[in-house]
Amino acid sequence: MSPVAPPTRSAPARAAPAPLHTIPICRRPRPTLAQRLHLVLFNLSFLTLCLVLHAFQLLSVPFRPLQRLAKEAFGSVLVALVALFGPSTLVVTVQEGEECSLDEVVSKDPSGRVVGLRLDRHAVLVSNHQMYADWIYPWIAMSYAGVANGLVIVLKASLEWAPLVGPAMQLFRFCFINSTTKPLDKSNLVPVAREAQRRGEAYQCLLFPEGTLYSSLTRPKSKLYADKVGIPDTTHVLLPRSLGLFHTLTALSLSPSAPFPNLTLYDLTLAYPGVPAQGYAQDYYRLQTLFGLRVPPPTVHLHVRRVRKVATAEDGPLAAAAPPRGSREEFDAWLGARWREKDALMGHFGDRGTFEGGPGVARGRAELPIRLRAGDALKIGTVCAAVALGAWGVWAVWGLWRGGW
Repeated sequence: MSPVAPPTRSAPARAAPAPLHTIPICRRPRPTLAQRLHLVLFNLSFLTLCLVLHAFQLLSVPFRPLQRLAKEAFGSVLVALVALFGPSTLVVTVQEGEECSLDEVVSKDPSGRVVGLRLDRHAVLVSNHQMYADWIYPWIAMSYAGVANGLVIVLKASLEWAPLVGPAMQLFRFCFINSTTKPLDKSNLVPVAREAQRRGEAYQCLLFPEGTLYSSLTRPKSKLYADKVGIPDTTHVLLPRSLGLFHTLTALSLSPSAPFPNLTLYDLTLAYPGVPAQGYAQDYYRLQTLFGLRVPPPTVHLHVRRVRKVATAEDGPLAAAAPPRGSREEFDAWLGARWREKDALMGHFGDRGTFEGGPGVARGRAELPIRLRAGDALKIGTVCAAVALGAWGVWAVWGLWRGGW
């Protein structure tokens, strides 16, 4: 009999490598040559578009409609950058039992495909702050809702004169504040709102009440403050600073002379896949890795709560969801409760990778792929053509003045 060959052991199958967006930036492999070339292309494209848009802003200073077009066109620039350099899909969920259903937030084509968003024309939007690029996705959401030309962001005063972007944001009439020399009640917040109201234009005010990023540096400070004042701590978000939002709602909607008595308050919660519970999004996502190295979040999760600006006896069961009309202490308690709900929601997302099934989240979600639309190309092309025409005009005048044209 011939000897029986011993059984052979097959080599264990290698586990599939983890997606890059789930690995902290400091632990990722070195960028490939293709990624480095992509990084150069992104930065050249972004810088060029920013310079062209800023030139358009300067040319349009005497013409208010063109100033609003510049803001809208920058929203289209952001859509283009995401679509071309860091593709993502917006995943929208809403809160159960409140004023806002999913069908009221998204817009669909006849086939049922989600093609846009719906936001009220006059609104204040607040959000948690996870990374420095957080502002990009609410701006894109407003672009898909057709209200990006009314965006005003409340920012730290230290950004007012940042190279290139500082003057551009000033021309966008953003609101720059600090706690000493530039308080919110002395800012351009109300004058800009009154002008929008007088002209019947959209107005969207975006604030991040936490004031800074949720990070390893800011998290301990938030806990120390909670211990100091004797309030419950949060673990997945920072405790909010209520003064800015309190003044904003009072000045824009609650005071007798407020420009928008029917102002809507949107409470947004942003989350990105790959970031674990109590992890820091800035360790996973930065502007240069998102778009330069093309490691974006495959989905950007946006949970929307649409609440009334004032709680009155007529609100019935909805009163608990609305900011109270009353003292600052009552408002602090209301905002703190909302942020603890947001904290629980972020904890659920860190564990499950989705808001669905989280506390108070309604069933269902809507997915909106961020893609370059014909309108985006038209707006960007209009801005580029206007700047080219303006440059040609300047060159022609210079040539006539020198006698050589």
